[in-house]
Amino acid sequence: MTRRLAWWLLWLAGCEPPQGLPLGSRAGDCAPCHAEIHEAWSTSRHGQSAGSPVFQALLPHVERSWGLTSRERCVACHQPGHGGDASVGCVSCHGAVGNRGEFNGALEIDLDAPLAGPSPAAHRDAHRTAPRPLLTSASLCGTCHEVHGPGLLEEPTLTEYRASPFAAEDSCLSCHRAPGPDLHRFLGVDPPWGAPPAEAARAAEESRKLWARALHMEVIYKSGKALVRLENRGAGHAVPTGVVFLRDVWVDAFWEDAAGTRFEVPRLMELGALLERGGQPVALVTDADRVTPRGLAPGEGREVEVPGPQGARAPLRLVATLKARAIRASTMSALGLEREDAQVPELHIATAR
Repeated sequence: MTRRLAWWLLWLAGCEPPQGLPLGSRAGDCAPCHAEIHEAWSTSRHGQSAGSPVFQALLPHVERSWGLTSRERCVACHQPGHGGDASVGCVSCHGAVGNRGEFNGALEIDLDAPLAGPSPAAHRDAHRTAPRPLLTSASLCGTCHEVHGPGLLEEPTLTEYRASPFAAEDSCLSCHRAPGPDLHRFLGVDPPWGAPPAEAARAAEESRKLWARALHMEVIYKSGKALVRLENRGAGHAVPTGVVFLRDVWVDAFWEDAAGTRFEVPRLMELGALLERGGQPVALVTDADRVTPRGLAPGEGREVEVPGPQGARAPLRLVATLKARAIRASTMSALGLEREDAQVPELHIATAR
């Protein structure tokens, strides 16, 4: 007799469903009754946390530079094994009852407790649910998205959020919740590796909107000078945050004169972290001896002067474009992922004149 059939016989006999998960705790076990949710999760950053080619390619570098225990630290967050799933699965959130500290993935999972959900009702899909504030709290997200070590890995996203004006909401979902039935796909900036073209295009547009919601750019003129100003107006954490050593956020600009000649000003401003070894830039955080974050904290702005070009004919027009990549091109190359680089789009976030 299968566990599912045994449970249904108990339910027909009027018995209460068990507290735990008799039909299994893997995401695939949830799929028969939660098909749309499972489909959204399967293409999400959580569903792909173990299989990301960037994560897999970085692991040998982590072990070589920082030791075997460092590799195990990374695997503990990306491949937690909660309920038997390699990736961050259903019970990683719905089975969480607390944590051993709001950092480094120290979640407490209890598969014998009712699953956290929106209703205390007993469901016919082989488990009980109970409201649990932790499920929608910043504490749950922050347990895995606040990382201290190994090596030079520092991801103080929860700390940044708690210090921001957004902390009163105590939820990350206001920005990172996907619309409608795709809730469990969530919104982020990493690409959906291996996704069909339509799914990849949708994810890229959602990422672009997320960047655009966070950052505001304008061209201003002050005391006879042309300035490009970039401000973090919409994010409850620094931009970029988390794995800042992977992110590439920059502003390209150009002057156009009366004759239509363009004078390019590439990478006028960069927000991605600066990775250095011995004062020289490197592509991988595991090769660095210094990581300098250059992101914008919530509410912080930065201005850069753009000198007028020599030999240009007035009047002049300045155009600035804000761009972003989830993974730096140099990092993809250093990891030997040139073939996968086409899956990392260069997003044009905003243009200011």
